[in-house]
Amino acid sequence: MAPPAPVFVNVRDFNAIPGPAGRSTCSDAFQNAVDALDENAGGVVFVPADPQPYEFLRSVLVDRNRVRIVGEGGRTSALRAIGATPPLTFGLRRGTHGQPLSDGHWADLRGMLDASVTDQRWGCRTRVPVTGGPTSEATVTLPCSPFQFGPTDGTYWSGVRQFTVDLVVRNDVMPWSVQPLFGMVDAFHRPSPFYAYVNANEHPPAVVFVFRTSDGLHREIRFPFDPAQPVLRCSFQLDLDARTVTAWTNLRQATQRVQVKPDLSLINDGWTPQEPGQELAFTPNWYAPFRLAAIGPNSSGRAGIPGNENDPVDLTFGALRFSDVLRYRPLAEGQEQEDVKGKVNDLRCLTVESRVFGALTMREQVHKNAAGVPDLQMLWEGDAGVFGRGFFVPNDLREYVEGNGCEKLNVRGFSFAPKAMHYGQAIGLGLVYNFSMDDVVVEFGAQGLSSHHFGVSYPVSLRSCQFEHQSDCAIYSFGQYTTATDLKLAYYGRSAVKALRSRMAFRDVPCTDSAVCESVVKLFQTEAVLDNWMIDFEGFRADLPRDSYIWASLADDIGGPTQLVVRDCVGSAGGEHTVAIRLVGSERGALGDVHKGVGWCKVERSFNHHADPRMPALIAVDGPLWQGLYEGLPPTGKALAINTAAPGASARIGIGTVPPPVSAPPLASSPYDPLPSLPGLIGYYRADALRDGDGNPLRDGAPVTDLQDLSPAHNRAAPTGSPAVFETSAVNGLAALRFTGGQYAFPAMQGTSGAATWFFVAKRLPTFDSTPGRPGSLRSNGQGWQLDYLLTSRTAESDNDWAVYAVRCTAGTARRLQTYTNGYPYELRRDDRVRTVAWSTPVLGYRPDHGQVLQGLVATAVICDTALTDQQVADTCRYLVNRYQIPM
Repeated sequence: MAPPAPVFVNVRDFNAIPGPAGRSTCSDAFQNAVDALDENAGGVVFVPADPQPYEFLRSVLVDRNRVRIVGEGGRTSALRAIGATPPLTFGLRRGTHGQPLSDGHWADLRGMLDASVTDQRWGCRTRVPVTGGPTSEATVTLPCSPFQFGPTDGTYWSGVRQFTVDLVVRNDVMPWSVQPLFGMVDAFHRPSPFYAYVNANEHPPAVVFVFRTSDGLHREIRFPFDPAQPVLRCSFQLDLDARTVTAWTNLRQATQRVQVKPDLSLINDGWTPQEPGQELAFTPNWYAPFRLAAIGPNSSGRAGIPGNENDPVDLTFGALRFSDVLRYRPLAEGQEQEDVKGKVNDLRCLTVESRVFGALTMREQVHKNAAGVPDLQMLWEGDAGVFGRGFFVPNDLREYVEGNGCEKLNVRGFSFAPKAMHYGQAIGLGLVYNFSMDDVVVEFGAQGLSSHHFGVSYPVSLRSCQFEHQSDCAIYSFGQYTTATDLKLAYYGRSAVKALRSRMAFRDVPCTDSAVCESVVKLFQTEAVLDNWMIDFEGFRADLPRDSYIWASLADDIGGPTQLVVRDCVGSAGGEHTVAIRLVGSERGALGDVHKGVGWCKVERSFNHHADPRMPALIAVDGPLWQGLYEGLPPTGKALAINTAAPGASARIGIGTVPPPVSAPPLASSPYDPLPSLPGLIGYYRADALRDGDGNPLRDGAPVTDLQDLSPAHNRAAPTGSPAVFETSAVNGLAALRFTGGQYAFPAMQGTSGAATWFFVAKRLPTFDSTPGRPGSLRSNGQGWQLDYLLTSRTAESDNDWAVYAVRCTAGTARRLQTYTNGYPYELRRDDRVRTVAWSTPVLGYRPDHGQVLQGLVATAVICDTALTDQQVADTCRYLVNRYQIPM
């Protein structure tokens, strides 16, 4: 019978040597010490104090239950990362269902790479058949790396002006179809800032690069490739200043890369010289994880192209390299790829040259512990000698660890003088129950205590810990329930605390200043209680924090209304654009719906003194869905609460009582109905203007058998099926039509411009389909509007609130489809390949996406056969919001 596992181990007994002499042994020594403990009973890994830190080239994966890493003091037992990989990672199992990952994930690349690569390289294979066992499936995630955060001086992608990508990937199970390659998406599956996939089902087959710019636009570029070749070799480069794109693929050949013509039909507004616009910039990445062979907001689980989950793909990555410079010479189409050194080969794409800020060089084979279990890690490298490791993550990772923690330690993430490198974690956190940290000093790295996007972890308890010099944020929480007391947060980066889809309660927290702070606390879809925070920015004269002390958005899926409580918190600096608390309700649009309820904010005795007098308000509300109370002496010299959203309404934060909702203010010069004079008006239908055959107003409950047109076109409509029912006082004293199963057809309505702008005052989004079942149809489809079955823009929608919905579609060479809700621009998409808007017996009330007719209410419909200007759309929305007194 085997002897029982120890419950206390000393890392010195496993040859852990502090200082540079221990670089090659500390990672393995600590891992072996953890693995010596019982898998379920756990125990203590003791770290003796030493003048020198214990140094780590790889992360120690603490994936056993009830393991505590314990030192002799928060400054005397020090763990230091040599590269941008956390010394400690809790909650990432080295396998799934009791089986380790297959060695085959570290694939031998001989035969895949061309003859320029003469040494052995090991790529990343994502789906490995296992003899006699289940398939081993895993993707690679690269947290806090150059792939996620961009180059050091790229301000988390938003400052990158030139971008070059090199990729070598093999499809192990041909044929190519629609398969993800790499990238990042946020919690709403929007590119953050980009992702790439292969689409062999469209014509011509293409590598698709999707990116989002700071103006909110989704943009797509397509590069033709040969789907008959199992190995895809692809390079492309973007110049956001010159607005140019060049690309190379191994089109119709095995290894040579030739220049191909990119399809820019979906690159969207402001790209060409003929479409001048504001400076283009990538949207910054706040939290989205970078993944290989999968694209999704989680680092584990199955995620194909956003919106289309699928089984894991079987790909082998042989190279991936990012540069923040244009690396290749633009030549004629069909010419072989060249740079200043000549023809480009696979070895060049594996080499870290100047301005290569991130590359998978594939020069590290599988690394195992003493028992032969792979440690899941994959090397990445960049210029200036920067390196780190990502992790293979099983696609069906569901196994937690329980009762882990650390105490009396100093854990140091990666730092690189003279400036922070924005990379690395100090402590990584995955799937953990009952994790705690006591008397731990965490220094450096992009993030101190840093969550992986694996799943929910709770509770996480932090007591008497100190975080210093993190370049992104001190604490990042994903899917956690976290409590913290007596924290010290010093010299952090963009934020001190950042959380996504979490619950947190932090008490007694002093914060020092930060030279680059955007918001001290950044809460994406998170409930929080912040108690007794002192935030001190006296060390800087700049307008810091640039945005707010606390930034919070509404949540989709936390099980109830988002709640934010701020008690006894103070801040001491700011500028004309800084507020103490910013409440964001318009990330997903301007309406509450089944996914998102009203948010509640309660502020007590906070930010009402020692605040910079230039700050415009204590609370700013960016959307209509937040309400709350302030308790205590109100601030002097500034507004308590302002609404910064367009078209503007009440901020709904009050003292003693919540202010009632109000509609947008009316236009200054609108004592009459301005809608009959709209350009291109071919239909104007208003329920309260309907009359019976004798010219009398309709009675409540009467069927509406004739839909009369107030426009000069006089396009009347008659019902098919059950007519709508007239309701006298449906929306703030004004009438509406309740649809009960039928629809209205407009046989005489015709448009000639190919463009359209439509407005509806309704409860639920109705369809006005211009050409039912035919090419060129503009109609609602799901939660949005669709033109010609190719171009779709989403919109905010509510089943239980009245709203003004608008859609605008342009004709001409640029086909843009823009949606609005209550005057808020929601989404703009462009696809110049689609047909212009066609007309053939339009209908009102049919919902083809639901397979049924509309069950809802409509008070007004306005149909224009033209693309109205931005001002005309805004004025019309404001008039309708005010006329129907729709609260905002």
